[in-house]
Amino acid sequence: MSIDIDDTRIEIDASDVPNNPIQELIDALDACVRGQAARVWWNLEPDGYFLHFEPIHDRMQLRIDFAPESQAARSREILTLEDDARTVLLPFWRFIRNFQSGDYREPHWPEVDYRVLDDVGHRIKHARAIGAHRTQQETH
Repeated sequence: MSIDIDDTRIEIDASDVPNNPIQELIDALDACVRGQAARVWWNLEPDGYFLHFEPIHDRMQLRIDFAPESQAARSREILTLEDDARTVLLPFWRFIRNFQSGDYREPHWPEVDYRVLDDVGHRIKHARAIGAHRTQQETH
């Protein structure tokens, strides 16, 4: 996976050991469209990246940290992006759809549950103010 934001390019050639980052990313997107924060660990063996998604008012923040030896406590921020939820989340949803079309299976990649992906895509494409929605829910 490649992430290009402004002048920064991050190349992630992740492992599926010991976690499944594709499944984590699906779960993270599902959480985000429900107004919840989420984190995805991309293990590079031994290093890793952590993607942090955080709804903030009517926007979505993405922070990417690099972690030597995949130790979150030693991670350092690589970049932060804050924009509307659709702009931040839709490229990740498209990445998953592209990955899904590759039909990766055991033993090359662990099983992935794509069942929520259509609903998540619909919510992302029609996202207005995910964080604002969360804030309203919390105050009632």
